[in-house]
Amino acid sequence: MIPAPLGSQALLLALRRLRTDLAAHDRAVADAAGIKDSDLTVLEILNREGPQTPSVLARRTNTHLATMTGVLTRLENDGWIERHPDAKDRRSIRIHATSIDRFNTLYAESMDRLAAVFETWPTEHARIFLSAIADISQALDPATNSDAAGRHKSGDAGRES
Repeated sequence: MIPAPLGSQALLLALRRLRTDLAAHDRAVADAAGIKDSDLTVLEILNREGPQTPSVLARRTNTHLATMTGVLTRLENDGWIERHPDAKDRRSIRIHATSIDRFNTLYAESMDRLAAVFETWPTEHARIFLSAIADISQALDPATNSDAAGRHKSGDAGRES
């Protein structure tokens, strides 16, 4: 149980503030790079997780596939990505980030400031933080939630598939 001063309401408010701060920071980074917020989100996924198909990127960003096509065209025209045929399925393409160093430069100053904060944390503090981030990400993951909602609607809530 969470102690009263750290109740779920206080944690939710802190999380919302962090979301707002991160969104504002990302808008500033996107503006400095001359790209849109949605473009920056796609670059973040590609730089963090590697090549993806347009369909996966659209699903991951909750973007219509036609809109994703426009995002990818802008990024390709600006030299941020390249489209390559999928080695396993020649009918499909995979989107590759081409400017990882350029992307990392966008975040270098803020990453240095955050690294300085993290370096002051005890190991256990860092473990708890990583665990909390994983829990929060899983709770917000549309795939996880749609699976649970589907089981709930069909009366299978709580049963393993």
